[in-house]
Amino acid sequence: MWSKHRLILAFVLPLLLGCQSNLDSTPVVIDGQSDTLVVLASRLWSSNTYQDFLSPIISSRQKTVEWIDASDIDAIQLVASLERADGVLLTGGADIHPARYRQPQDTVVCGTIEPIRDSLESYLLNWLDQSHVPCLGICRGMQFMNVHGGGSLHPHLPELLGTNAHRAGDEKSHRDTTHVVMAIKSIPGIEAGEQGMVISHHHQGIEMVATTLEVWARSPDGLAEGIRRKDTLNYPCYLGVQWHPERSKKNQPFVESLGEFFVHSMVEYSTTK
Repeated sequence: MWSKHRLILAFVLPLLLGCQSNLDSTPVVIDGQSDTLVVLASRLWSSNTYQDFLSPIISSRQKTVEWIDASDIDAIQLVASLERADGVLLTGGADIHPARYRQPQDTVVCGTIEPIRDSLESYLLNWLDQSHVPCLGICRGMQFMNVHGGGSLHPHLPELLGTNAHRAGDEKSHRDTTHVVMAIKSIPGIEAGEQGMVISHHHQGIEMVATTLEVWARSPDGLAEGIRRKDTLNYPCYLGVQWHPERSKKNQPFVESLGEFFVHSMVEYSTTK
């Protein structure tokens, strides 16, 4: 039944994603090796910051890594790639269309919106709901996890907080802002009560938390900074963070520990496929 469902989705998905890729592009599916972890990212950027963050951690496990950019392949390739993926990384990017959290009027305070990417990430998370593949969401990625689960967003935090504290840097620093986050619940590698200095760059944030999720980290102004599935038995690694660990200062629990947990979960998952 599940294989038949995947086959149907392979033909329906191009309609949902706008058929943005050609079917005659180079196939993604290749013969995998047991020492290779396959990471499928919702979108990769020319800066390579996500690869630079996770690849050394993967190498420390005596593993190689294959990166797949889900935004750069067609629907047939996407289905085949998800079959092979050991982990899904939801990266940062444009605002989520507020109609997805029942507030379409909030488009007036949004920046760039990419409905095709919204459809792609919705598809990825629908897949993860069934497959339980390890997932790490960063910035927009965390927000989409919450929206996917039925939660909502503050469309423009400066109106709520009275300050642009979560992207208050200057243009030279690309508006990156360093601030404190605190763990209010323990997760692997981070204990409740621990604090870290992280880099953020966002003007939206979680308002109502999805019923399937719980908050494990907050900033001093009360904003949710880290979420995870309440059901950690069936979803041992379904983790989202509002900050950018790939751009934050190294050698602190809110950076490397997140990568270590994600990679460890991928290694564990790869042995069950």
